[in-house]
Amino acid sequence: MKYLLPIIIILLILLVGGMAFFAGKSGVKVPGVTLTTPTASPTATGTGTATPTPTPTVKPTKTVTGGGILSFPKYQLTVPTDWQNTRESQGADDERIILTKGAYKITILQGGFGGGACLYPGDADIEGPSGRYEFYKEITSKSGDLFRRSWDGDEMTANGFGICHKSQYGWGSPTGYGSISFITPINKTREMIDEMDAILASLTKI
Repeated sequence: MKYLLPIIIILLILLVGGMAFFAGKSGVKVPGVTLTTPTASPTATGTGTATPTPTPTVKPTKTVTGGGILSFPKYQLTVPTDWQNTRESQGADDERIILTKGAYKITILQGGFGGGACLYPGDADIEGPSGRYEFYKEITSKSGDLFRRSWDGDEMTANGFGICHKSQYGWGSPTGYGSISFITPINKTREMIDEMDAILASLTKI
């Protein structure tokens, strides 16, 4: 009898342990036994709001064509629709395409006229017609032609720009497409100058 009580206690312990085990497996609650289910700790996430990358504004454009006068080629330009385009001609041997937006103007003149060399810092003086410029920006057209928008003094206060074209003889004007010029107001904006450069860069021989 003296061993009966310890045996009963051991059996009770085993019985309670077994019930708790099976309750955990089956989801059955046992009175007096509390089962703790581990929970995953929340993962820290950024609190900042994602800012979408702004999409550049693309202006609607139109195609302006001209040229084919005398030995000059036909060409086309891609021009924003807020630019106005007109054509002037005194006869079969001349043509002037004029693009305007406010006080900004691009002209391309084809006809019979002479030309000269474009000279820049470091170039030696030459005999014959020439124009010398202090500064320039090089622009490559869609047809692979190299142009230089040329000026003297402060670019942003210049009244206009000469356009020179590179040929096998060097830099000169008129270009292979005719005499091209940029006319701008004294108080100009960089955005408008860049827009004029983009129009020139779109020049394509057709």
